[in-house]
Order: sequence, then structure tokens, then C-alpha cells
Amino acid sequence: MSRLIISAGRRFGRFTVLFFVVPALIIFCVWMSLLDNHPIWFIASGFVVMPIATTALAFLFGTLFAGFRRSKIKGVSEAEAPGLWALWRSVAGPHRAARTVVILEGNLNASVREERTLLGLLGNRLFLTIGIPLLAVTDERALAAILAHEDAHVRNKDTNGSLNLAEFENGFGFVFEYAPPGTTITGSLLHAAIGWLSQSFEREEIRLSREAEIKADRHAASSGDAEHAARALLLLATADVHFTETVYDPLQHELRGALRPPRPPLERMLEAAGQLREPICLDVCARKAWASPDDAKSTHPSLAQRLAALGYTEPPDLDPIAVTALSTLLNSSVAQRHISEFDTKWTARMEDYLQR
Repeated sequence: MSRLIISAGRRFGRFTVLFFVVPALIIFCVWMSLLDNHPIWFIASGFVVMPIATTALAFLFGTLFAGFRRSKIKGVSEAEAPGLWALWRSVAGPHRAARTVVILEGNLNASVREERTLLGLLGNRLFLTIGIPLLAVTDERALAAILAHEDAHVRNKDTNGSLNLAEFENGFGFVFEYAPPGTTITGSLLHAAIGWLSQSFEREEIRLSREAEIKADRHAASSGDAEHAARALLLLATADVHFTETVYDPLQHELRGALRPPRPPLERMLEAAGQLREPICLDVCARKAWASPDDAKSTHPSLAQRLAALGYTEPPDLDPIAVTALSTLLNSSVAQRHISEFDTKWTARMEDYLQR
């Protein structure tokens, strides 16, 4: 059932809800016909029909207005990150780059999503998110391969599991925003109706996401240099292992019983990134990344599986990067400003959390 619903969502997008709305409308019309000749049946069945009708009406509003509001995220300008913009333009082309918003974040990650406002009447916008730690552990060659991977998601139309599926999910989000579960009958009924499918939905979305990652890896390898694509995957997986051991695990330990927020993770990651320029540290972490088991609940396959899809039976040789993408593609003042903002926000959240 979940695979059927998700397949319909990928094909029809927000209009998938019409498969529920149309039968609900028929039920409502039949119910109204009982008013004159069978008033008792009309009253008795109203306890069932009215919630169905209000849920269908909420779905219709979600279909019409999900994505109605244009995101107000500003992102970084080309003047602030000229090298980053130039690299993205060379990968995605000038047309796609012109409708892209580039966003910086504080995680070791890169992602892309697409927004279609007013049924596409205002055009589509891309939101390319790049983590500052990612820039600190890659060079321009590796980052170009990563951007080619993200561009492949757009070309394959699987951003967020496909734009249509994202809009279908946004329709539910719109309904729950104005009819919250637990406080409204409509929201509670809708939440209960889809709740029994939630685990199946999650499994199917994980399957689609993992397939999309392999497809994007292969596209990035075929559109450029396969060795660069494999090197970029290995660099990120190696950095993830290193940051887990040197940043996140110690941070979790420090937070237990802490009275004040410890040093923020972004500051620690940027400091730990320098250790990956040591060949011994890089090699040890790379081998740990290669040996990491696959997590069936993860939206990404393991490093070994992704490299195997590119034809590797063992991890390729990896040399430390000489010059980071962070130092060449982003103005230093802009980088410092964003780093300070992310650290300040994290510290404020931790202060609030520790005071509870």
C-alpha cells in the first residue's frame, strides 16, 4: 500500500489527494441526499461523513496552497562567495545556477532541494546547501565532484525523493499546520489515517533515497572523472569518521551533567579538520570508513557500497588535500561571520537546553 501511495505521489504530486477527495465528495453527496427522505440515517451517518468531508476539504486547501508561500531564505551572494558560485555555474550551467540559492550550514553535508511556487507559475528555485566543515575537508576538485552529485539529483528529478513527492508531503504539512493533530478533529483523524502507514512510508522513502544516491554517484562519475568522484566520497566518509571520534563522541560525554555549554561543534570540527592533513590520521580514518557496516535505516548506502557501484573493490589511495575549498572559494570575512553565527546559535540552544 505504501509503495502504491508513494508511486502515485511521485507521479501526480500534490494532486494525488484527489484519489481521496473524489470518493469523499461522492460520499458527501450521497449523505446529503438522505436529508429529505431519511433524516434519521442522515443524522446517524453524519458522525462518520462530516469528519471525512472536513478532512477532504483540508486536503483540497493543502493541494492548492502547499508551496504557495515563497521561501525567504537569502543565502550567500556571488560577491561573498565568488569561487563557490563560479564552481557551481561550471557544474550546473548558467541557466540552473541563475535560479539557485546557495546556503551555508554548520554540518558536514551538502544537499539540494527544489521549490515550485504557485504550481510553477513563478518558476522553480533550487536551494543548494553546503556545510562549512565540508569545505574545510575538501579541495576544489573534490567539491566539484560533490556538486556534480547534487546536480545529478536535480537532473534525475529526485530532489527530496522527487519534487512531486515533496509537494505531496507538503500538502500534509499544510493541513497539519492549520489543523494540528491532538487539538483538532480533522488533524487527529488524518494523522491516525496515515499513522499506520508511517513505517512503510519510511522504509519506501529510504529505499528510494538510497537508489537516488547510487544514481547520482554514477552520474557524477560519468560526467567528470570517476577517480575524483570516488575520492570525494572517501574524503567525506573519512572526515565523518574523524569528526565522530574527535568531536561528537567527546561532546556527548561533556554534555552529560554539564552546567554550561561546552565549545561548539563547528569550532571543534574546523580544528579537527587540520588533523586530516596528516597522512597517518587520514589513512586510519579512511580504512575505518571503508569498513563501516551498512545502516539499513540510513538514507545513504555505506561507503563500500557506493564505491562498489563505481567499480571499486577496495578504497582508492588517498592523499591529504593541499589547499581547502574553504580557503579558496569563500571570502574569509564571510566564512568567519557565518562560523560565528552558527557557534552563537548553538551555544544559545545549549544554554536553553541545560537550564530546563
